[in-house]
Amino acid sequence: MKQKKNKTNQIVTWPTVSLFSIKELHRLNPKFVEITLRVRLTKAIEFGKVVEIGAMPGEKGRPQKVFSLTPVTNLTLNKARAEQINLVDNADRLVQIISVTNQPPKPQINPVSPSIGIPTTHQ
Repeated sequence: MKQKKNKTNQIVTWPTVSLFSIKELHRLNPKFVEITLRVRLTKAIEFGKVVEIGAMPGEKGRPQKVFSLTPVTNLTLNKARAEQINLVDNADRLVQIISVTNQPPKPQINPVSPSIGIPTTHQ
């Protein structure tokens, strides 16, 4: 009897481009069965590694979804708009805004009580 090869420890090769579809993901990972690749993509979305950007218009049937690796930048959304991808609702919320200041962080001062660490005797 021929033994079945266990392929559960395969690693997904994620695209380096900012926008990709399931077809491009399958092209990069030809050894994966397509349904397994879709499950891995769903888990990556749940863990926050990948986010759905929108769908490509103009094709018959179900529109092809477009994804991006996180963190999503404004350049990624602008590129999607330029390619006329129908963005998901509230797509601008996908962009993480990080505040940057020029001031160094203030040191945290923890007041130390003089009674800590000193044994006391009650009489």
